[in-house]
Amino acid sequence: MAQVAAPVDVEKCSNDVHMLVVPYPARGHNLVCIQLARKFLPYGVRVTLANIFDNLSPDLLHVCQTENITVANLGVCPADPGPGNLPFMGDVESVQGETEQLVANFASGTDSLPVTCIVGDILLGWTQNVADKFGIPRYVICTSRAGFLAAFLHMPTLAGQGIVPVQPPEASELVDIPGLPPTRRGDLSPAVQASSLFCKYFFAQYVHRCCQPALEAAGYFINSFYELEPSCIDLLRSFPYEHENSKGSSPVRSFFPVGPLVHDEYLQLLRLEVAEGSSFVEPGAPYLRWLDRQPTDSVLYVNFGSIVSLSKRQIHELALGLEASKQRFLLVVRPSTVKDSDEDLPLLPESFKAHTLETGFVQSQWVNQLDVLSHPAVGGFLTHCGWNSTLESICRGVPLLAWPFQADQMLNCRFLVDEAKTAVEVRKGENGFVSREEVARAARELMAEPEGDAVKENVRKLREKVKKAVCEADGSVQKSVENFLAELKTSRRDCPTSPSNMTTRGRLIDKSSILKHNLVQTGSPMGA
Repeated sequence: MAQVAAPVDVEKCSNDVHMLVVPYPARGHNLVCIQLARKFLPYGVRVTLANIFDNLSPDLLHVCQTENITVANLGVCPADPGPGNLPFMGDVESVQGETEQLVANFASGTDSLPVTCIVGDILLGWTQNVADKFGIPRYVICTSRAGFLAAFLHMPTLAGQGIVPVQPPEASELVDIPGLPPTRRGDLSPAVQASSLFCKYFFAQYVHRCCQPALEAAGYFINSFYELEPSCIDLLRSFPYEHENSKGSSPVRSFFPVGPLVHDEYLQLLRLEVAEGSSFVEPGAPYLRWLDRQPTDSVLYVNFGSIVSLSKRQIHELALGLEASKQRFLLVVRPSTVKDSDEDLPLLPESFKAHTLETGFVQSQWVNQLDVLSHPAVGGFLTHCGWNSTLESICRGVPLLAWPFQADQMLNCRFLVDEAKTAVEVRKGENGFVSREEVARAARELMAEPEGDAVKENVRKLREKVKKAVCEADGSVQKSVENFLAELKTSRRDCPTSPSNMTTRGRLIDKSSILKHNLVQTGSPMGA
């Protein structure tokens, strides 16, 4: 993952800045946080990455090793990650003490640079407590889009009004959230849906220990770019958010859209103006050889990611809908995609493969998504609306079929369909079930009808916008990075409790043996 660094003005270098980045222990969050941190390395910023529960994958650890990022291991992985699709929600607060110890030891060490700011994951509200204890600013990293952040910051207000948790009969009612169009209550996070298991266990923690502390942050990094959500970002910057500890006028906060924070290869292809892809991983893979034989823009790529699971009945209905659509498709359906264990029902309808032998390809193992989205034969992507996959598709100029399931996906779907107009929605029926007729209708609309042509053109225009935002020296993403560093320098000059004045406090809890035990030195020596 060799990143192409933008030219750096030496006057803007920040060799005295030490950023502690604390991701939520999940792969998608780790990737976004590492990609954010790397944007500051060309400016001389020192970065330490917290590796909670030793959750970093080998490939991401390798990135840290090659990029001079120090990794600090925090906590012992619990035996039970807990319910829901967001693991460790009940356990992550347990590493707050170790995080404080880490900051304290950096402040007290004679050969180390004190931490000057904390970049804490949006779901790790306790990182605000750590920042407050040492008198340093905390910036929130939102791994999703600006619209999700707008809803997140408004959640304590909705809780105070009794709008959340949302009871099932209220799901279709609309709610006003600054920065968003009128929003269905049922499209808000599962954490505030009374019918969800996640809400049952974590509603109070989500609202009061994630959302509320986010309102106390100095600023926010957003995994989006200004040109994608200009009206929402403008409102975020102007709205007078208040928190429970506000006194007098609301503090001014900064919002820095720095996305897409995706794998480097997507950004490199933007820079190189590559219009068609070649495999980076498996040039001889059977699914790629099959794509090579298909006409340009003719194939619908179907993949729900690694977390979403479907019942066999729903998988059958999806398959029969693809068959009925008469459109070419690449269907990825792995064993992990199956939610139930009905042994009497095969994974796919018995006649499905025979009937679609000429028009479809079923892949039961992992695929390289960059290769697929970059292939000239691929003209659409049926997706769960996860934000990382959405950004990857935008970077490759591939329009979407939107079939959301959880987390931020419902809000993402509404944005993609109603505002960005880069997706066709797959409409759900009773109890969230999608019929074969609806799959066929949506597939035909995107791939073969005039409505789909408009969606495809919107995605192409958006790809040009992200290219300018990311690749140009004065692009909006580069401006966000430099504006943050300028703000940090200004705040440190104006703040009497800057890290340079906090060394004594740090020495009060000096247990350097813990620091030495937990640090994995992947770059140059600290303070060098």
